[in-house]
Amino acid sequence: MAQSIVESREEKLLRPILRTGRDFYIVIPALVVLVLWVFYAWYTQLTQGLSVTGLRTPVGAIWGLYITNFVFFVAISSACIAIASGIRLFKLKDYIPLARIAELATVVCLLVALISIVMSVGRPDRVFNLILYYSGRLASSPLTWDVTGIFLYMVFAITYLYIEMREDLARLAGKVKWGWLYRLLLPNYESDERPAAERIIFWASVFALPMMVMVDNTIGSIFGLMVGRPGWYNTFLGPYFVMGAFLTGMCVVVVLAFIYRQVFHWQEFIKPIVFKGFGRILAWFSILYIYFLLSEYMGVGYAGPTGELNVWRTTTEGEFAPLFWLQNGALVIAFAIFFINTVFPKVFRIGTTVFASVLVIIALWVVRFLIVVPSLLRPYLPFPTGSYSPSWVEWLMVSGAFAIVVLIFVLFTKVFPIMPVTEIESTEREG
Repeated sequence: MAQSIVESREEKLLRPILRTGRDFYIVIPALVVLVLWVFYAWYTQLTQGLSVTGLRTPVGAIWGLYITNFVFFVAISSACIAIASGIRLFKLKDYIPLARIAELATVVCLLVALISIVMSVGRPDRVFNLILYYSGRLASSPLTWDVTGIFLYMVFAITYLYIEMREDLARLAGKVKWGWLYRLLLPNYESDERPAAERIIFWASVFALPMMVMVDNTIGSIFGLMVGRPGWYNTFLGPYFVMGAFLTGMCVVVVLAFIYRQVFHWQEFIKPIVFKGFGRILAWFSILYIYFLLSEYMGVGYAGPTGELNVWRTTTEGEFAPLFWLQNGALVIAFAIFFINTVFPKVFRIGTTVFASVLVIIALWVVRFLIVVPSLLRPYLPFPTGSYSPSWVEWLMVSGAFAIVVLIFVLFTKVFPIMPVTEIESTEREG
């Protein structure tokens, strides 16, 4: 009887792999078509140049939606690996079902961040110059630090996910048609390697948090060390980026957990306590982020130099004012929901926590946009003030980046176990 119960629970955890619903055959073609449109837009940009975008220099913005997406996706990836590591370091049994979801989000978002960088370059082949001339004077550039950090981070994230997933792949090798793929991915696998794998995962989890801070702080430094741009030259940007990454990543995990819970009927595995816990953490992080925002607004608005004030007025009163106030309104509503759900547990609802998380994700994408673009349009040098209107090429490629994320998630969920089956069963036996 006990064995049949275990098998029944295992089948539930492996439901996306063992069963293929009708929606799968609708979603995949739709995503593939959108991704193909992205390649068409990219082909247009490569053959006609960046003139088909809204990017301009010296009057205008040389960075726009592409770099906004880059910063946004790196923030998600860095926070998600910290979440997965924290779950394992602190042995948070109720949160174990979310660990692999967070790990996958790390790898996928980091990959799409790199794609966004390539999209932003008129001559993508010149990206290799960062590698060819790495040891020269280029080594002192923050851009090189960024390439180094992201490359190491990508290797770390993929290795972490692979080692953690090996035992689940081994147990699935004889149960599905593509078991040969699992066996191909498991060279030298031994049935008693679990203790060694757990030690590796533990120490990898220890190093994940400082690596996450390193990556986001480095990206903040790319902006913060640019003395020639108003609004960027600031030691505050490193911690600001790290805090924003934590908020974005946690909200993304909340939304993903809710989607998987609803689509695959995993209510017994992804429990309400998970959303309550994330809501509490988000409530307190929200207070810190509000403090960061108010500190920035007060410092610039009250006594900022001329260049800083020009950017500030462009953001709060000028062409970007609607985005600025929309962003702040969304954050206030979301933070209020998190705080009310935490202080008054009786009014807690999973739906409101997910809704607030969606608001934060949208708002923090806008935050990245308002960090990147306005400073480029109000230069210190005596150039005319510029404007920036993204073209259809940019919008299509940016929306395509999100489509690539969804496509990889759907395919991974179909081919590989998105739930850490072995860990969940081990946790339940210990409990």
